[in-house]
Parts: sequence; C-alpha cells; structure tokens
Amino acid sequence: MTNKPTLTIKRRTFVVMLLVGLYDVLLLGRLTDIQGLQAASLKERADQIHFRGVPLAPFRGNIVDRNGHLLAGSHHAYSVYAIPVQTRKHRTQETILLSTLLQLSPQTVKRRLSRRQGFVWIKRRIAPTELDALRSQLAALPGVHLITETARYYPQGELAGPVLGFTGIDNQGLAGIELIYDKYLTGKPGSIQEEFDVTGQSVAFAQTRVIPSVQGDTVELSLDDHIQWMAERACEQAMIHTQGKSVSIVVMHPKTGGILAMAQRPSMNPNHFRDYSPKNYRVLSVSDAIPPGSIFKPVTLAAALEEGTASVNSQFFCPGFKNVLGRRVNCWRPQGHGAENLALVVRNSCNVGFMELGLGLGVDKFYEYLDKFGLKGRTHIDLPGEALGIFPAMKRVTALDLAIMAFGQTLTVTPIALLNAISAIANDGVLLKPHIVRRILAPNGHVIKEMDAQVVRRVVSENVAKTVQSMMVGVVSEGTGKLAQVPGYKIAGKTGTAQKVINGRTEKGVYIASFIGFGPVPNPEVAVIVNVDEPVGAFYGGQVAAPIFGQLVRNIFRYLKLPPTEPIKPPPKGEPAMVPSLVNLDPETALQDAAAFGFPVQFEGRGRVVVDQSIEYGGYRPAGTILQLKLGDASRIYLEWVAVPQFEGLNAQSAARLAWVLGINVKARNKGSGVVRRQNPPKGTEVRAGSVVEIWLG
Repeated sequence: MTNKPTLTIKRRTFVVMLLVGLYDVLLLGRLTDIQGLQAASLKERADQIHFRGVPLAPFRGNIVDRNGHLLAGSHHAYSVYAIPVQTRKHRTQETILLSTLLQLSPQTVKRRLSRRQGFVWIKRRIAPTELDALRSQLAALPGVHLITETARYYPQGELAGPVLGFTGIDNQGLAGIELIYDKYLTGKPGSIQEEFDVTGQSVAFAQTRVIPSVQGDTVELSLDDHIQWMAERACEQAMIHTQGKSVSIVVMHPKTGGILAMAQRPSMNPNHFRDYSPKNYRVLSVSDAIPPGSIFKPVTLAAALEEGTASVNSQFFCPGFKNVLGRRVNCWRPQGHGAENLALVVRNSCNVGFMELGLGLGVDKFYEYLDKFGLKGRTHIDLPGEALGIFPAMKRVTALDLAIMAFGQTLTVTPIALLNAISAIANDGVLLKPHIVRRILAPNGHVIKEMDAQVVRRVVSENVAKTVQSMMVGVVSEGTGKLAQVPGYKIAGKTGTAQKVINGRTEKGVYIASFIGFGPVPNPEVAVIVNVDEPVGAFYGGQVAAPIFGQLVRNIFRYLKLPPTEPIKPPPKGEPAMVPSLVNLDPETALQDAAAFGFPVQFEGRGRVVVDQSIEYGGYRPAGTILQLKLGDASRIYLEWVAVPQFEGLNAQSAARLAWVLGINVKARNKGSGVVRRQNPPKGTEVRAGSVVEIWLG
C-alpha cells in the first residue's frame, strides 16, 4: 500500500486551502474596511450609544442700530434637566421635592421623570429664587442637573418692539427681525457629552467631551436709536392729543432706502410679549394697507408731468365739483378754488385738478406708473407680513374710478410702499428697495452681507422729480401743510385726509389723517410719513399729522446737526403764526425756536429743560404773543392710561399740580374758593392721559 496522497486528496486539499486563502483575503479586506475606511463613522456610532449629550445653546447674535448701540442681546439663564434612568430608585421623593422647589405640579414632574428618554427638560429658565433653592438640594436629587442656557433680552424695552420681534423658549425667532434673520442670528449649538454604561449609569473614570457652541452673527439695522426714540415720543404724544385708534411714523433715508425709525402706537415690549395682544406684534406700516387720500397725489402729479399730459403751465378751474359719467364728485372745498395753475392745484390739494390729471393720463398709463412706483406689488422690505395694496382690476376701471383714484381714494397702499414711492421723488426719480437691516457681521467682525442703496429702477426723470419737489415745497410754505414748517429749511410735503373703508364700504365721519414729506430741499436727508387712525375732533391731515411731522423733523435736523439752508424770517408782529413745540428743549434752544416762529418767551422756575408751555403747539396766535415756559429737571412723562387720584380736600393749586404730574387736566366747574369738595370722575377711575377731570371748589 503506497503512502502517496491520491490525486483526489490533492485536489481536495487545494480547494480547502484556496477557500481558506479567499476567506483570509475577505477577512483582511473587511478588517481594512472597519479599521481604516469606516473607522471614523463607526466610532461616531459607538459614541452615540455610550455617550449621552446635553445641548449647549449658542449665544444668539446681537441686533444693533446703525451706531452699534445694542437693541437685542443674550444673557445666561439656568435650566433644569434630568436623566430619567438615574432617577428610578428615588423617583417618588424627587417628584415631591422638585415640584415644591420649581413650583410645578407633581403630575407634571412625575410624567417627565418617567419618560423612556435619555434626557428630559424639567423646567427651562428658572427664576433666581428657584435656582438658589435647587442648588441647596441638588445632592438629594440624583439624576437631576443644572445647565446654563442663553435667553434673549431687549435693553431698551418698547423701543422698536414690533420691528425687533421676539424669540421662543428655544431662542428661535418668532416675529420681526428675529424671525426674518433667524438663520444668521441662531448660531451653531454645541453639547456636553458624558459616557454611560448599558444601564444608563455613569461610568467610573468616564470621559467628558465638550463641543463648544458658536455665537450667531450680528445684525446691524439701519435704525438710529436716537431718531427712533424721537419717533416713539411723537407717537405717544400724538395718541394723547388726538385720542386716535393708532399712530404710525416711518422715517427713511431717501438716498439709500434705509429705515431710520419705525414707530407706532399701540406697540409692545418684546421682553414681555406674552402680556400683549398678537395684534400688537404687527408692524402697522408694513402689514396694513390703508386708503392714502391726498398724500397719494404726488404720484399722479409725477406721472402726468413725465408723460407730458400736464405741464407747469397747465391751467385748471375748480367750481367745487366735477361731473364724471353723470356722477358729481366733490372737491374737499365745497366753494371750489376757482382758476388755478398746476402749482396752485398742488398747493391747495384740489381734488378737481387731480381728477383732470388722472383722466388725462388714462387708465393704462395710470396703472403703468403704479407699477413703476412699486405700489402694486410688495416692496420686499425685510420684515414679515407685508400686505399688498388693493386696486380695482384694470380692465374694469371706469373714468369715474380713475378720477377718484387720482386723488387717493378707492385704492389702498401700505405706508411703507407710499413712503418709498415719495422717496423716489426725493431721490431725483430713482426708486430704491427699502430695508431695515443695513449689514450682517460675523462674530469676528467680517462683513457677510450689505444692503444699502439697492436700486430698483428710474421712475421719472430728474427734471420731473425736481419740479414735483418744488411744488410740494409750496404745500408746506403756503398751502395746506403750513403746520409742518421747519424754520431755516425748505420742506416738501403733502397733507392727506382719507375716509376709512370698513367692511368694504366707505364710512362717513371716520378718517385717517396723514402727512408725508421730506427735507431739507434740495438734497433731502429724511423722508417721513405720519398716519393717525380715527383722530377724535380735528381730522384733517394738515391739522393733525402736519404738526407731528414738523416737530419730529425739527428734532431730527437738530440731532443730525444739519445747517440751516434758508434765512429764518420771523413773521411780523400781530400776524397769525404757528405755535411751536418747545417741551423737552433746553432753555437756549427753546428761546431760539420760539423767536424763529415770532414768539417771545418768559421762563418760570429753574431747570435744565422746558417741561410745559402755556399755549399748546400747532395752533395759531398773533406773532409777538408771549409764551410762558415752565422749566424743570425732567420732561413731563405721559402715560397712556392714568388712575384718577383723590383731588377732594386739596386746594385748586395743589390739585392742578398733582394733575400735571400725572398727565391729566383739571377744570373747575364753579368760581368758588377753598378746597375741592367734589370731583368727576371719582378717585381710582382709569382715564386716558390728557383727559379732563372736573372739580368743584367750596
């Protein structure tokens, strides 16, 4: 018997060794794949299993004004979280203790501790008292931990509240700039990671890894906080004086399209946004389309001049009405304006003249210029909720519709869209895109994005724009907008009084008083629109909105240190002159302003600022009338609502002083002397600031 392996055995051995070799090759390849190619991803998957992370919130980017002043920032806040598996042995005791320390219901705490999750929040952003109490008891709460988060705060309170918006519990933007620029402001979250075993308990000598968060970008607004405060005060005082439903003011830089101020009443404080109605979150100048009335007329004027259907030499006649398609459409002045040239039509805000301008343009050209001025679409300003203006469908527009639209009725526009259109006239005919954000900066200061001066199109020629500017100057110097005058400067403007449309119908006796303008002319630095919704008493734009514009623009020019462009010519003694607003000015500036308007002053008391004046601003008095100015160390602060104090028992002088401090007025109903015996309304009644309380002296 031979010992040599047979051929069959050799073949079988070869096959086995071949298979073993192939297996070794495959094993080596797999090991190479696992240890080399997939090592990083497999390690990451393993870490996810035995590392448990606690989120580390990034600091949200700051929001600052154009001067770098902080409008929205972030600060540290403490939150409580738990690892449910680590609380199993003491869950009942921990539920009772946590519910007591954090003022939560036991059911809520128990439900959160019983979740089958590796990490649960117990309470976010706890109060300082809760933090102190919890820290003293943490040793008795295994599995419960504190973590530092970030929370948003707004250091200037109500300043530009609806514009800035606010954030939610996870620091996500929910309204305003916070919402629109959330992706820039959010930053990149990090985490704190610790090793745990399969039962969820901490591992001895465990590794702890910290993945740092990255702060969000800084958003720099075009707003100027000084001008914003001026606009906020103007809105507050306008609400008191007019008792309107709402007031909105927008200030724009016409050469760049940047918004310098955007204020409104009612408003809201983003630090406490939950205390306000959601209606207060809206930016009225952006979200509300309103009938513009006569402040729309410069658009009609510019279109007619550009198309050549009217010229500076055009002549008109206003009998007080115009018949269009058999219907009589009245001018605002029933007796009419008589014979007028184009400049007088603008100065007098003559509806008949503007109807003729609109009819001369025709429907197609009128709608073409609505598009060119950006009124039929959105401006795409960087704020949420921008509304569209409403216009009749072009194919259905009749001559009557066109005639009425030409002077700003039967159509609606947003205040921001109309201000942008008028700013195109101020900018020599070039339309820009309005913006609230000026630029975005990375944490290292690198500029990521800039928004200034984004040209949309040329709307009208430079010559036409300058002609319209000149005619709008006449409105303020000699026409319906005299109360908007600023001594030493040429101001272009237009008054407006629009009937409100409620439930699809024009409501009689319910108005929006408006003024729109820019200055100084030439080379305007600001364009401003003022809207007062449903003023009580006087309702014409020239009476209500023009004085607000004039006072605000005087303050802005003073802040910008713009040198006067015109000689100041006080009116002759005895001639009717407008009483300026001198409150909040230092004595020297008040003296200069009063002299420019033709009024000498007498100061009462001592102090750094004027806190009250004897004659309210905006009215007319003979030049030379002495104004009594009361001085103090702090200007009078008006509140929207005031609780009536007890005047009974005070003498007349003390009652008047107390009323003045609170921002209300008292009026004696008899000629008695001594102390107040009766008052109406009674003590404790909530009244709007500026209201009159009647008193009877005995």
